[in-house]
Amino acid sequence: MPAQPPPSSRPPGRGPHLRPLTSARNPQLKLLRLLANKRTRREQRLMVAEGEDLVFAGLAHGVRPQVLFVDAERADEVRPLLDRLGDVSEAYSVPRDLLASASQLAAPPRVMAILPQPGPYSFRDVAFPPTLGVWLAGVADPGNVGTLVRSAAALGADWVALGPGSADPYHPRAVRAAMGATFSIPLLEGVRGEDLASRVGFRVIAAVVDAGVPPWATDLRGPIVIALGGEREGLGPGLEQLGSACVIQRVTIPQTDGAESLNVSAAGAVLFAEALRQRSLGQIDPAGPVA
Repeated sequence: MPAQPPPSSRPPGRGPHLRPLTSARNPQLKLLRLLANKRTRREQRLMVAEGEDLVFAGLAHGVRPQVLFVDAERADEVRPLLDRLGDVSEAYSVPRDLLASASQLAAPPRVMAILPQPGPYSFRDVAFPPTLGVWLAGVADPGNVGTLVRSAAALGADWVALGPGSADPYHPRAVRAAMGATFSIPLLEGVRGEDLASRVGFRVIAAVVDAGVPPWATDLRGPIVIALGGEREGLGPGLEQLGSACVIQRVTIPQTDGAESLNVSAAGAVLFAEALRQRSLGQIDPAGPVA
């Protein structure tokens, strides 16, 4: 009678057969490491999901792993996921130290996967003019980009566009910060101010540190694109790219005296939430001036 694979490498039911992976030179493990590099992600149109929650999120939106890596000692703990991935032909049982060599987490997850990136999307593929679009101009930190993607998806944005100088939304840190929203909202890459300015039928709501109107006194019911800039330079360069072709309204979130300016992801969440509030009520703050 032929020998059977150990229980941890072959889950019952519909799960994939997990092939033992023991060499750091394995081509798929090499690819997993290379996908930490933006150029490789762009060329291959692939991304990495660290943890079963992100893989489940991809499945919920029709994005299935191309390659699956499972901690050899913890395969039994992720059987509910494995039972949904019986069609994955490239599935591996990996020693924890090898999995850790490819992970960017302090402690390696039980599951890592290589998935196709959603899209690519252009303005032809999304709602335009949008009820609420988001344009990130120079938001360079991947964690901020991912958090903004998560907030935008949760608070009713139609899409998020990444302008020059913004981090790759498929950077592993951005994907983790987005908590699955990477798969639920269209992400448009390489959108310059000139690209927005060439389109019509919307207003730009520009988040600035000072001299803007409070967001609750501005009509955010749409169609609008909320523009957010980098932590240091703000929206200055982005507004120059937009030129005079767009209707631009500047908003500033009031803060207490002496407070540091809000992190861009926090400011974005405040504006997205106010836009949702206004759409839900069908009006802006009647006590405030209309911008």
